[in-house]
Amino acid sequence: MTHSERYVTLKRRRVFFSLILVIFGLAAIQPIMGTSTQSYTLQVKAASLPVFRTDFENVTVLDANHLNLGIANYFEFGGSGGASMWMEGLDRTTPGITCHSGSRCVGMELTDITKSRRAEFNIHNLQNLVGNELFVSVWLYLPADWRMHIEDGWWELADPSFAGSPTYAPYSTVSIDQPHTVNPYWNLRVAGRDINQQPVQRGWLSDYALPRGQWFNLQYYVLRDQTNGIVRVWIGGTLLFNINNAALANPNITEWFTTPAKIYYDLTDTFSPYRIWVDGLEIYNTQPQISSSTSSSTTSSTTTSSTSTSSSTTTSSTITTTSNSTSYLVVKRRR
Repeated sequence: MTHSERYVTLKRRRVFFSLILVIFGLAAIQPIMGTSTQSYTLQVKAASLPVFRTDFENVTVLDANHLNLGIANYFEFGGSGGASMWMEGLDRTTPGITCHSGSRCVGMELTDITKSRRAEFNIHNLQNLVGNELFVSVWLYLPADWRMHIEDGWWELADPSFAGSPTYAPYSTVSIDQPHTVNPYWNLRVAGRDINQQPVQRGWLSDYALPRGQWFNLQYYVLRDQTNGIVRVWIGGTLLFNINNAALANPNITEWFTTPAKIYYDLTDTFSPYRIWVDGLEIYNTQPQISSSTSSSTTSSTTTSSTSTSSSTTTSSTITTTSNSTSYLVVKRRR
């Protein structure tokens, strides 16, 4: 066999073995290729990467009800002339307020409850952003002298989940209760309403040391389900509520939204202004690892309470703006 013939034979053998490797390689990876979407989704969840994150440093006010945020958002005031929002550090500088993540954060205030019923920061279109599973981490600031000014006062701090139109039920809330105005102390409550608009008490924590005059990290996890829903709430990395078997989904409504910061309280409380600041917002489509979670103060299954909780009902229509390709919702409250 000549040198040229040996070279041709060797080359053919190499090609043959290469083809064998390719065939076995394709056979080996075929199951993975067939489930590539599922595998990718599991990798994303394992990594616990936020689907949205902002420190508000580049955020501006689009109009009285919207931020240039990049996701669907709406500031609801339940009227006009008595409440507002602004970019702290850009539109206004409040004495004594230093934003948590940088030079800008969101400020909200309610100055006249006879004109505006509430001030709330809503993130809409969650069915497309996260599906039925949501985790929110947000930094909030209440003034050092914050308190309610009536006996047995209540305040909704946030709404982890809220069904969309037309019924806006069920929903869940994180509320603060203040039994006394002299030497006030606070109770925390996870409540809301069920699919039939009946009040639901889901969890209760008494005599809670509410952080005031400092930034604190509120985190909550929601799994929307008609019967096996979950609500978990952390403050400062400590798990305070772990609620299971909650009816959190309406089978006739796919739209839902969340409210990471809110000013909403008893109408008989005429004090003004009430203010809250918001910074460092992160949204996930699964629950990430909580770095400093210590213990659960209360674990509760869903129970119905005879005590009425605060409620609100909304109607909405969609408007799209070409500014930075941001889609947002206009939300109006039904009285």
